[in-house]
Amino acid sequence: MGERGTAISFEDFQGTRNFAALDGLRAVSVFLVFSDHFGGIGWTRFSGWLGVHAFFVLSGFLITTLLLRERDTTGGVSLKAFYIRRTTRLLPLYLLVLLAVLGLSHGAQNGTWEQMKAAMPYYLTLLNELADMAPLHMTWTLGVEWKYYLVWPTLLVVFGMTLRSGLATVGFCLAALAMIGIGDFQWKLLLPQNYVGMLFGSGLAILMNTRRTFGWVRCLMTHGAAIALVLALLVVHRRFPLIAGRIGDASAIAVYSLLIAMLIPALIAARTWVARALASKPLAFVGHRSYAMYLVQYTAAHAVIAVLPGPTIVGGTLLFLSFAVALVLSDQLYRWFEKPITDWGHRWAKAVKLAALSKTPLPGCDAAGALQPGHNRSPL
Repeated sequence: MGERGTAISFEDFQGTRNFAALDGLRAVSVFLVFSDHFGGIGWTRFSGWLGVHAFFVLSGFLITTLLLRERDTTGGVSLKAFYIRRTTRLLPLYLLVLLAVLGLSHGAQNGTWEQMKAAMPYYLTLLNELADMAPLHMTWTLGVEWKYYLVWPTLLVVFGMTLRSGLATVGFCLAALAMIGIGDFQWKLLLPQNYVGMLFGSGLAILMNTRRTFGWVRCLMTHGAAIALVLALLVVHRRFPLIAGRIGDASAIAVYSLLIAMLIPALIAARTWVARALASKPLAFVGHRSYAMYLVQYTAAHAVIAVLPGPTIVGGTLLFLSFAVALVLSDQLYRWFEKPITDWGHRWAKAVKLAALSKTPLPGCDAAGALQPGHNRSPL
C-alpha cells in the first residue's frame, strides 16, 4: 500500500507546538475552494467546496487541543484569554477586507453596492450565513466558526474537560445536531452539517490528549494510513454527487469530515511521505496565508478579469491566476497586518493568564505559583 509511517510517542505529540503538515492541509483546502469558485465546470468533479469542511475539522481539533493543553499546564482555562486570541486572529483582517470590499463596491457603480448595504447588518454581527448574495458571501464560514468558538469552549469549561466528560459533550452536541436535521427541518442559522466537522475535530483532540486513548488512534498513524485515506478522500471528491444523492448532502458531508478527522493523526503523528509533503515549506507558506486568501479570493479574481478581459479567462486560467494574485496580496496582508496583530493578541492573552494565575494559585502551589513539596502538577 505504500510507505509505512513511524508514529511518534505521546510525549513527542504533547511537546509539538506546530503541526506543519496541517498547514499543508490548509493549503490544499484553500486551493479546493478556489477550484470550486473559479475553475469552471472542468473542476466541479472534485467538489472543491468541501474544502471549507476540512477547515472546520482543523479548527475544532486545534482550538480544543490548545484548550486542553492550557488546562494541563495551568490547571484551568481562561476563556477571556481564549477570546482575545480568537478575536485578534480573525476580526481585524476580516474588518479590513470588509471595508476594502465596501469601498470597491461603492465605486463599481453596479449592483454590488446595494448588495453590500443589505448584507452589512449581518456582516457586522457575524451572522454572515443569513445574508443574501453579496461580494463577501463566502464569509458565511466565518460566521459558523465564530459561533462554535463562542459555544464550544464554554461547554468544555461548564461540563468538564476530562476524557469522559469531553467525549460526552461531543456526543451530546452531535445528537442535538442530528435532531435538528430530522424530518428535513431546516434552521438557516444552524445547519447541522456545518458543525459536525468541528465536533469531529474536537473529539479527536480529546482522544489524543490522554495517553491511554492516544494509543487508540495509533492505527491511523502507521501502515500507510495516510496514503489510504488520501486515496479515499480523492474518491469522495470525485464521486461526491453520487454519494450525496444516495445518503443526502448532510450525511455525505459528515462522512467527508470524519475522513478528514481520521487523516489528521497520520499527518501530525507519523513520518509518512504524505505528511512530509504537506509539511513542505511551499505548502506551509500557503497554509499560513490561507485565511487571508480565503477573504480576498473574489477581489483577486476580479482583478485578473479586469486586467485580462475576454472569454479566454475562464476555467484553469482564471483559477491559477486568481490563486497567484490572492497569494501575493495575502502575503503582504499576512506580513504587515495579520501576523503582527495576531502576535500582539497572543502577548495580551498571555498577560491575562499570568495575571489570573498570580491571583489564584494552582492547587498544591504557593502564592507565587511554585510547587509545594510532594505535589506533582503534571496530569500524566
